[in-house]
Amino acid sequence: MRPALRGHRVLRLALALACGACATGGAIRVSDVTPQSIPSLETERSQHPQDAGTLARLGVAYFKAGRFADARPVLDSAVARDPRNGVAAVYLGMTAEQLGDFATARTAYQSYVALATDPALKRTAEQRLALVDRNQLAFQARQALANEASLAAMPPESNTVAVMPFAYLGSDSTLRPLARGFAQLLVTDLAKSRQVRVLERERMQAIVDELKLSDSARTTPQTALRSGRLLRAAEVVQGALAGMPGNRLQVNATVVSVGSSVVKATAQQRDILERLFDLEKQVALNLFANLGIQLSPAEQEAINQRPTQNLQAFLAYSRGLQAEDQGNFGAAQADFERAAAIDPNFRAAIQGSAAAGNLSAAASQSVSQVETAVSQSTSSTLQGPGSGAPVGDALNSGTNTIAPTTTTTTAQTTGTMTTATERNPIPEATGTQGGQRATGTIVIIIPRPR
Repeated sequence: MRPALRGHRVLRLALALACGACATGGAIRVSDVTPQSIPSLETERSQHPQDAGTLARLGVAYFKAGRFADARPVLDSAVARDPRNGVAAVYLGMTAEQLGDFATARTAYQSYVALATDPALKRTAEQRLALVDRNQLAFQARQALANEASLAAMPPESNTVAVMPFAYLGSDSTLRPLARGFAQLLVTDLAKSRQVRVLERERMQAIVDELKLSDSARTTPQTALRSGRLLRAAEVVQGALAGMPGNRLQVNATVVSVGSSVVKATAQQRDILERLFDLEKQVALNLFANLGIQLSPAEQEAINQRPTQNLQAFLAYSRGLQAEDQGNFGAAQADFERAAAIDPNFRAAIQGSAAAGNLSAAASQSVSQVETAVSQSTSSTLQGPGSGAPVGDALNSGTNTIAPTTTTTTAQTTGTMTTATERNPIPEATGTQGGQRATGTIVIIIPRPR
């Protein structure tokens, strides 16, 4: 290629870069996007319908205006075009929550958490994700109660077991949380058989909360039948822990068949408090035997595992479960942390602490506070239209497709076009990956014609 021609082509590229730098309008902070921005953003979208930054800003504006049905498809498109855009992902999740579409909200948060480059936005997404799961269970419980008549006419899902929170009938109130922990142990052990599908403890708790069941009501077959129909469970396990003289505990458990409305299996065990874990294993194995379930050697071995050997750690963990069920997530986190401090190998306590921490943070935040947290994030700015398009498009179409720059300098010397090595703010501003070579200053090098 002749030097003069090469020079003209480099100059042509320089002009395309300069035009793109001047016309994109730069990055805009989330806090600057308001409902009043909607008309101009809609015009901008018509001009740049594929631009992720424009779509994200319009979606944010719709959300702030309470136009969630309008925000949803726009933010969907923004996230599809730029999965690393944390602002768009968080707002899509919050929009889906407002619309009662918890599955989409969960997907939005999970997808961003997996790709996040901004720690603050990732943390916000994790917190919202924890609350979404809980809100979805509550929503499903309300829906089930509203459709109770139709659910009662439907057959249960085969091999599905739900475990109700156990009641505590003793006089020592400090041991009351053990009933909650004991039920969780049963959920864990029953789930180790491939022949049954055990519903999560939280799913049953949502039904219990919606029905406002007392301790005594949770032990009646009628309650088991009703909750089982609402959950479409084939069997419901219910029971109680009773304190006895001599520091002893008695456990009574029954399995109610929802389809036949009869008690299908029972188990009763009694032992000293210090042998609580052995007591639970005996109850679990009795239930399996009475249900006619033959355990494999591997399943038997898995059931024999103890989550902890320390009764005080388990009592603290049980208090955490009780506090969590009551919606007191801060207290739950403290109890789980206490359990983990007593037994550092107590994995369920460690996991419970992390989950309760996310729930505590998310539950205490209003939507406006989440928006404030997003605005204060280092990724709270959104690029102008076309900022993500390749350079080749600028040469072919002349459209404004290059990320904004601050200055442009031309030098007459031999060589090729280079960029200055100052820090590039664009990946930080959008929560995207990017190298450290900058678009902040463009140095155009034009060979002198020979």
